[in-house]
Amino acid sequence: MPTDPISSPDLRDGAPSMYAEPEIGADSALDAFVEPLESEPVEPTELLAHDVTAVLVAHDGERWLPRTLEAIDAAERPPDRLIAVDTGSRDATASLLADALGSDSVVFLPASTGFGAAVRAGIEAADTRAPAAPRWHEQVEWVWLLHDDCAPAPDALRRLLEYAVRNPDVGVIGPKVRSWRDARQLLEGGLAMTGGGRRQTGLEKREYDQGQHDATREVLAVGSAGMLVRRDVWDELGGF
Repeated sequence: MPTDPISSPDLRDGAPSMYAEPEIGADSALDAFVEPLESEPVEPTELLAHDVTAVLVAHDGERWLPRTLEAIDAAERPPDRLIAVDTGSRDATASLLADALGSDSVVFLPASTGFGAAVRAGIEAADTRAPAAPRWHEQVEWVWLLHDDCAPAPDALRRLLEYAVRNPDVGVIGPKVRSWRDARQLLEGGLAMTGGGRRQTGLEKREYDQGQHDATREVLAVGSAGMLVRRDVWDELGGF
């Protein structure tokens, strides 16, 4: 990983820089957040204890939505319900969503609506409109956030939930994100912070995906594309 591009502190007192010492430098500060974790096998039946509401937020996404909707439909473990939110699109986004999901599963909001407000509206609609699937006793509820240009891999949601099963205290889980135009290019694998307080993705510019970041790991933050957030955490924080 690239080191933190910060200048050394004033060493007039002769004290060594913390960034010059092994295991304490900027990379080590980052590694404290991204140390790989061992994965334990998860029985498919264990996933039944988790209930997922997917909220797809779209704005002028006509060019991307067919692929996105197809990807969601092909999920190995589909969400229990899917609500789409259109924020004042001027293209065919609204009709695409209504045709695919039914008008009762689409919320229409003005173009000035931000992503966080759109997600909140989608969750509220899911609570009142979307048909609820049969629930197991004491299911853990999750919200899966999707963008109109976010086409999840078939195993994406299943793997996110498997991590939730192995780590019941986790509140937010994020996927590896690759470029829409070039699936070889990595865009995100979680965010951390260097010892100097700088935002760190751990990725090189235009870095290609060769499985080098496939280890499950703890990070400081994840992006909203594909984020899986526990419902009680979302409610307690009031969303974004």
